[in-house]
Amino acid sequence: MTEAFIHYLWQFQQFDKSLLLTTNNEPVRILKTGILNTDAGPDFLQARVQLGDIEWVGNIEIHIQSSDWNAHNHQYDGAYNNVILHVVWAHDKPILRKDGSEVPTLELKSNTDSALLRKYEVLLSQRSVIPCAAQFSEVSALSKIATLDKALTKRLIQKSKIVDELLETNQGDWEETTYQLLAKNFGFKLNSEVFLRLAKTLPLKMLQKHRDNLTQIEAILFGQSGLLAEVDDYSRRLMQEYDFFAAKFLLKESILQSYEWKLLRTRPANFPTIRIAQLAKLITSQKSFFSLFTQTESIEDLRKALQVKQSEYWREHYHFSKKATKMSNGLGKDSIDNLIINTVIPLLACYSQKMDNQSYMDRAITFLESFPAESNHIVDMWKNLGLEIKTAFDAQASIELYNNFCSMKKCLQCNVGVEILRK
Repeated sequence: MTEAFIHYLWQFQQFDKSLLLTTNNEPVRILKTGILNTDAGPDFLQARVQLGDIEWVGNIEIHIQSSDWNAHNHQYDGAYNNVILHVVWAHDKPILRKDGSEVPTLELKSNTDSALLRKYEVLLSQRSVIPCAAQFSEVSALSKIATLDKALTKRLIQKSKIVDELLETNQGDWEETTYQLLAKNFGFKLNSEVFLRLAKTLPLKMLQKHRDNLTQIEAILFGQSGLLAEVDDYSRRLMQEYDFFAAKFLLKESILQSYEWKLLRTRPANFPTIRIAQLAKLITSQKSFFSLFTQTESIEDLRKALQVKQSEYWREHYHFSKKATKMSNGLGKDSIDNLIINTVIPLLACYSQKMDNQSYMDRAITFLESFPAESNHIVDMWKNLGLEIKTAFDAQASIELYNNFCSMKKCLQCNVGVEILRK
């Protein structure tokens, strides 16, 4: 038995309600189940329940056994004083609130169809990484769509937390936060964290003072990255510039080391040197990343703004003094789309929540629907089960569904799992 199953029973009222009694034999009539609470505190908020002749408005707390109330120390927590009904699978002892009054308790074990419990246990016991795989084809298209919508919303909120953490560190500075997030994603997974550390040592306000001089921006970025080596005229010029700015802004106290960057099994086009050069060019071409990403409504306009070509030296080199066999033409379409998905969309999701403005979240979703679906083993698994995945919206939702629902067997928080049990 799990609390998740009892949550399901209560939320969808999947038990016999014809003659409900509390453990003290008081008649129970459920008028409103309440709102599921995903934060700290009671499990369902703003419920309405009639106990005997009196109607109560308050919260519902759910446990496997009544004694779990004390095991979780709710008797000492004032947040649980407004619990009007304690819903449990099995009642094993009377429970008191912090003020000493007894909490009315409803036991569900005797009111629940045992076949429903067996069906749930069978679903959780499946060896398949997707528990409902054998029954997935029988589920309605409406439930599948609703599941993907729910999963994507959760994924966007989760991704927006990365932005929120940076925003808190930057004391509410959206511009600095956007720049750091963009720099992080210029690392394209392999070098994302070291790119973020580089950005944090070089405040955008400092770089913007020199955004009309690409050589100086390159000098500061390459010098601070620890990748700068004096091997030719270009690198010697950068070193001279960097030494000046390093002394002026005390940069060498936080300089990175060359060994922190990962080059092994990396294509030359994705070398950190190339990405740093492209970031430098982008800094000189945009006055405000935050305005660009939050005010641009066309995906094509965003792509054009990010379609930069690095300086001539880095079109012909992939490392200092090492010439490339093929000239690089700047950020490619796939890289630009990757930056939009991992930078712009989480930023819009976070800004939407902070400003309480749904239009930014809607735009994030619209952008996702305009990208083709990525291909990986998770997406392929869903496709093999017959799930239609055409856009990045579908792909991102299916990844979230697998990682945070299927893998964790949260079937009762998924519309698909709920439909299977209700059939």
